[in-house]
Amino acid sequence: MSAGLAPAGPLLAGCGPETVSELATGSAAAVTVQGPGGTGKTLLLGELAAAYERAGVPVLDPAGTCAPPSGPFVVVVDDAHRLAEGPAARVRELMGAPEARVVLAFRPWPRPAPLAGLLRGLGADRRAVVLGHADRALVRGWTREHLGDAVPPAFADAVSTETGGLPALVHALLRALARRGGPARPAPGQPVRLVVPGEVTDRVRASLAAVDDETRALLHAVAAGAPLDDEVLGGLLGVDELHAADLIGAGRSTGVLLPDGSLVPMVAHVLLGTTPPDVTRRTRRQLLGLLVERGEEPVDLARRLAAEGIRDRRAAELLERHGEAALSVDPRRAAQLFGEAVSSGAPPAGLAARRAQAVALAGDLDGALHWADAVLTDDTAPDRARAAGVAAAVLAQRGLLTQAAQLCRMAGPERAGAAALALLATGAPEEAGVVLASGDAAGGVPTVLSVSEQLAARGVTQSLQTGADAADDIAAALSTLTRAAALLEPVGRTALLVDSPAALAALVALHCGELRVAESVLQRAVDADLGGPPCRPRHRLLLAWIAMLAGRMSRARELMAAAQDSARPGTAQEGDGALEPRDEVFLQALEVGLARRSSDVPALVRAWVRAREAVVRYPVDLFTLLPLGELVVAAARLEDGDRMRPHLAEAQALLTRLGEPQLWATSLHWSGAQAAIIADDPAALRPHAAALVAAARTSPYAATLARAGRSWTRVLAGDIDAAAVVTAAEQLTAVGLGWDGSRLAGQAAARTTDQKARAVLLGCARSLADSAGCEAAAVPAPAPRPAEDAGPVPAVATGVLSDREREVARLVVEGQTYREIGGRLYISAKTVEHHVSRMRQRLGASTRSDLLARLRAELADGA
Repeated sequence: MSAGLAPAGPLLAGCGPETVSELATGSAAAVTVQGPGGTGKTLLLGELAAAYERAGVPVLDPAGTCAPPSGPFVVVVDDAHRLAEGPAARVRELMGAPEARVVLAFRPWPRPAPLAGLLRGLGADRRAVVLGHADRALVRGWTREHLGDAVPPAFADAVSTETGGLPALVHALLRALARRGGPARPAPGQPVRLVVPGEVTDRVRASLAAVDDETRALLHAVAAGAPLDDEVLGGLLGVDELHAADLIGAGRSTGVLLPDGSLVPMVAHVLLGTTPPDVTRRTRRQLLGLLVERGEEPVDLARRLAAEGIRDRRAAELLERHGEAALSVDPRRAAQLFGEAVSSGAPPAGLAARRAQAVALAGDLDGALHWADAVLTDDTAPDRARAAGVAAAVLAQRGLLTQAAQLCRMAGPERAGAAALALLATGAPEEAGVVLASGDAAGGVPTVLSVSEQLAARGVTQSLQTGADAADDIAAALSTLTRAAALLEPVGRTALLVDSPAALAALVALHCGELRVAESVLQRAVDADLGGPPCRPRHRLLLAWIAMLAGRMSRARELMAAAQDSARPGTAQEGDGALEPRDEVFLQALEVGLARRSSDVPALVRAWVRAREAVVRYPVDLFTLLPLGELVVAAARLEDGDRMRPHLAEAQALLTRLGEPQLWATSLHWSGAQAAIIADDPAALRPHAAALVAAARTSPYAATLARAGRSWTRVLAGDIDAAAVVTAAEQLTAVGLGWDGSRLAGQAAARTTDQKARAVLLGCARSLADSAGCEAAAVPAPAPRPAEDAGPVPAVATGVLSDREREVARLVVEGQTYREIGGRLYISAKTVEHHVSRMRQRLGASTRSDLLARLRAELADGA
């Protein structure tokens, strides 16, 4: 390949201009230049001959018949590996002259007798030059010389990769690109793309045509995926191993077979493009058979055959086997391998259940249902139990827990724990107990997954207990669920779950005020990637819920965004934030809760619209009572309580079927009490208050909420006992409800007329906000002293409103009531009204709409 693609510049890999000068003026009697084709041997010989001639030293052609001169002269021989014995004898004759010098260029293979004799005759007084492939740094330098300094290094690296650093190809490609004005610039953010001009491809094709048939066959075999192995290549080419070794040497001598055993990418592309496709297919199938017979696992070759639609039994078996192994470590790869096995001829029905499991674990739940359904609707299909387990896990996330329980039972006794969990969530504890007992009676070899699911079901059952020992049962439930989550951690990445035991443990902890326990078990689940992609949003959303309760609103939003980002990984919807219905309910309830806690009425209205749709899509179950409670409170705040009444009734019926478990009912009653207080509905408040008081006898958490409910009722009625409020607020914060505790103290401070009590309550509100980590957006910093005691505040230079008036104005424009503004700024509603009246007079507003317009303009001017 050297003659047609010789580089046209002075730069070679391993030999620069200074080397040429040194060789021409040196004292060595002989110079040997060795290198594969395309490395620039002919170019270097031309440079040396020109240097000798400039120095007045004659350069002889060994093929000539003229007698050598009497003085010094140089014999230059190119492609010495091709010399026959006659021309070689002529060179040896010229070398015998006293002042003769010789320059010999040859490839590393072959080493015929004439060349070997010449090399022996050169003796020790010679200089050896070895040319080879260029590294990335050298290709970058050549790229700058041909195309300018503006070409990015990534493009030069692409040139190096495509050409393998073979100098002849590098220079040919760069010259062709230079004639075209340089490479096309990629769009911002897009990767560099190298397009090889057709003229370069044509020259490569012409050079390959000059290669002998056997060497070309070897190069084609390597391009098709064959390793540089004498035995394999011998079997593939139909020659003995010694001859195969010679052919490997011949391939390397062309320069296109790289030291690592791969082919120059540009040459491989041309070879495969110019060889009939049936020949390449035949070569690859034969290669696969040879490698499999040797006990190897050429999975990449099998995948290549599958991509080309070549049906081969051995490839299908290999891909299926590797897909099965990948299920436990890389589900996405397993799904790809199973699909490729089908393309290679494996029966689709035999792999459908495993494909369903793989795509589900990779996060594609729609695809999982597709493959699982194909198995479940075919009574003769194999592996139906596996398909049932996959479908159950997907349906559980979509609110069809009764159907999920049926499918888990169909999956066999080892999934009894999962079936029981689904039944408990829908209010069927007796049936769940029967399922668990039947699973125990069936025996069988316990697995990590089956034991974890059984523990999770038993933990939830413990959490449903009532009576005098309820507190002990709840502690036992939390311990059992935590152990279930820890047990699953080593294999949790590939466990397809009806629900995560870590999520269930966190829910139990949230329902009894153990927020630190909930956060700890969830963080461990996130670190272990428990449940893989399907469970990632759930764990992050529950962590966001904890952050919201504590008043860490920014952290809650970060976790919500992370949950959405983790939805549907590796699918066409990756990163679109599309959550499954169960997770969507939590997400929308979080949006509502954050807007309500920030007193952002416009945002609350927008979130409420989305939340109503999410609730309709996912029916009430035991594990979604927290978001339901948040939405009940928001509905009362927006005077839309009737919309949530059917869902609340459904939840209460569920709790009745479960025996009114105090743990799960307490938080819902707390939400119902808050809603009734907001709606000023004593009749609606009474049953929730009574339930909290009754639960307080055995539940410390319920007792805390009951005391806080009484304090709220008295505060709203104007009966403010500062000491009782402080106690209730501190107890709320102690069970993780830091925002609620701070808000209770702040509302009491805004309503009391006792200056001493107000100071105590404001101090309590500030202290609780700080201790709980509440942010300014959740609990705004109060004024240094109550506004009633403040004198007139001069207008700031940027407008006609004072700093305090601007704070009030912003909240008025957001649509908040005087009472809400007072609670947020720790001033009374009457003081807010006084500020608004003064702003109306100062701005000259005649109506409320006029005032709002002027306030918006004033706030915009001062922004």
